[in-house]
Amino acid sequence: MAEAFTIENEDIAPELLGEFNSLQIMVTGDIHWPLPPSNRSLGGNQVHVWAANLDLLPEALGRCRSALSQEELQRADRFHFETHRNRFMAGRGILRTLLATYLECAPDKLNFSYGPNGKPALADELSQSGLFFNLAHSDDLALIAVTRLGPIGVDVERIRPMPDSDELVERFFSVRESALFQKLPDEQKNLAFFNLWTRKEAWLKATGEGIGDLLNQVEVTFLPGEPAQFLSLPQNSGLTNDWTLRRLEPASSFVGAVASRNLQFSISHFRFSIDQFP
Repeated sequence: MAEAFTIENEDIAPELLGEFNSLQIMVTGDIHWPLPPSNRSLGGNQVHVWAANLDLLPEALGRCRSALSQEELQRADRFHFETHRNRFMAGRGILRTLLATYLECAPDKLNFSYGPNGKPALADELSQSGLFFNLAHSDDLALIAVTRLGPIGVDVERIRPMPDSDELVERFFSVRESALFQKLPDEQKNLAFFNLWTRKEAWLKATGEGIGDLLNQVEVTFLPGEPAQFLSLPQNSGLTNDWTLRRLEPASSFVGAVASRNLQFSISHFRFSIDQFP
């Protein structure tokens, strides 16, 4: 999801995302992915995608909070709901924990800079580390993608009923996508809608573009069971063959996507457990 209360894209089109951002609290089903091996080294042609539960026990949440910067703590305090505040701190703390492991430093030593549309990157001396990352979440599930290949984008959504999906697709997506979507049986539309959304959003986050007017210019496959790929990209964004799009299924009732410009990479999926990290 474009992040309504995490680290990215907080200025997403409210008329569209207002439909997405429910205050409902739910419990993530078991994450499908395995725990990582003891050797977590990241090769030059690899992408690691981590799935993490954001509803942490107090001790684990305290560890996350202790790693945050003063600016992050101030942002956390601005959330009205405790659930959202705690999930923000958990997401930032888990992100710091993972990045610090790859960089062999303390989580609280990391600094971030932000692009024009809120995309985070490592700052100061670590800006030259060659490590790229992206984070997304939906409800209590977060995905974090890490690579050395170059800019990367990841998105995730809980699959749920979208009563206005026909209207949203017609209004914000391409004519071709809308025509295909309208022909789907009703029981397939929820999954198809979130395939559309997460695949587009993963690319927009990889490039650092804000959603703006580009949603209908990024065309993707989305029919249930259809391999994820780009069909069309905005002008001056390169060829669709320059990009790779992968579908993610991290947990029951969730769907996601990861986008990278490099075609020659292997992807590994891991389940994050804070107990495995010092």
